[in-house]
Amino acid sequence: MPFEWLHPHSGKRPSRSTEVYRQELQERAALLYRLRYPKARTRARLVANVRWDYEEGRHKAPLSESEVGALVDAVYARHGASQGPLTI
Repeated sequence: MPFEWLHPHSGKRPSRSTEVYRQELQERAALLYRLRYPKARTRARLVANVRWDYEEGRHKAPLSESEVGALVDAVYARHGASQGPLTI
């Protein structure tokens, strides 16, 4: 009788940690949008955060720069065009 837990399934689906990291970046992008950051600055900041999070160690970043850019584009498209910095 084989035990399922003895042989882990290695499917091609993304890991849970990658999905959680993607959700975290979406939340950061939405926050920066609400703070009226321009889209280009938000993208640069999130790419820098990913680089910082994975600059050392044996793990590579779960998202590429282009994926982060697409994520930022999706968040800004959902909320409307970038309105630039807040002016009073």
